[in-house]
Amino acid sequence: MTGRRPATRIRDALRSVLPRGLRVEVEPLDESVPTFTVIVRAGKAEHRFVVGWASEGWPADVARLLRLAPAVDVVSARAVSIGARESLAARSIGWIDERGGAYLTLPSGLVVVRDTAGQPQRPAPDASWARSTVAVAEAILSGTDPRVDSVQHATGLSRGAVAKALAQLDQGGFLDRKAERGPGSARHVTDAAGLLDRYSTAVAALVDKTPVIKLHRLWDDPLGSLIHDIAPRLRAEQIAWAATGAAASMLLAPHLSNLTIIELYIDDALAFDVERLAELLDARIVERGHRIEIRSLPNPITATAGPVIDGVRCAPPARVYADLLAKGGRSAEAAQHLREVLGVGTTA
Repeated sequence: MTGRRPATRIRDALRSVLPRGLRVEVEPLDESVPTFTVIVRAGKAEHRFVVGWASEGWPADVARLLRLAPAVDVVSARAVSIGARESLAARSIGWIDERGGAYLTLPSGLVVVRDTAGQPQRPAPDASWARSTVAVAEAILSGTDPRVDSVQHATGLSRGAVAKALAQLDQGGFLDRKAERGPGSARHVTDAAGLLDRYSTAVAALVDKTPVIKLHRLWDDPLGSLIHDIAPRLRAEQIAWAATGAAASMLLAPHLSNLTIIELYIDDALAFDVERLAELLDARIVERGHRIEIRSLPNPITATAGPVIDGVRCAPPARVYADLLAKGGRSAEAAQHLREVLGVGTTA
């Protein structure tokens, strides 16, 4: 499956469940969102519908797709999970996957119902992403060459961990080699958009498991406070940190008009000392009504690969995109705007 585009995968998935002799055409509908116009021709009959690609097919993948493209008729993925199927059924949206399963009942009269008995609802162990794989993907999406030496230098991971992560990205179809051995064997990115989507899913899963420090402080202008007060205080500590989420998006590609919570990644050396952190930021620790969210820095690349804007170190655009997408709502719209304006996931 190496290097195969979503359009090809959708076409092949459809062909595997449709009667022989039917023509299937798949054309991109929106370059910024993985949606496609599909036409199935059966003699003189024509069935036209919109399919969205949801990567691995987990509920989070499907939810992210539907936030960006709520009008899709069918969702396609590698393996649509039971939870995702239930969510789609509640919305009267069909699904089809590469495992040979499908549930299509379209107004045009096209009906395909095929369940795969014993279909695994968890990906194979090598399909899950460890933190090291997320770090490697973030480095590549931030412009690091997908070579062991380059990625190791950017992430600080061991050579073995980098090699394993790159091999996993190879298997996922996101990277490929021009040649198996020799001078021309360097890897290159074959599916930057797919890599961004899969990376975003993994980031959302890991962030959900990451403890959050919630702080409250008074301010009249949140973004102004970040630029003129919070950022200088953090710089003076000479630690690794980066802004993400809505605040970073307003600096990278302004779209949101209202900022209520500032999200920061901060090095463990300070993040673990909560009392000192609160004192440094002139804030107090709270359970509710917070205005600052702080999480431990996931990897060194998060604090080095992003730009510095108005004195604020922003996380890499791919990380900001993933964090916004995980929030949903207006944040997901800001994520899409960021992707379009900065071309996140178009090249790597």
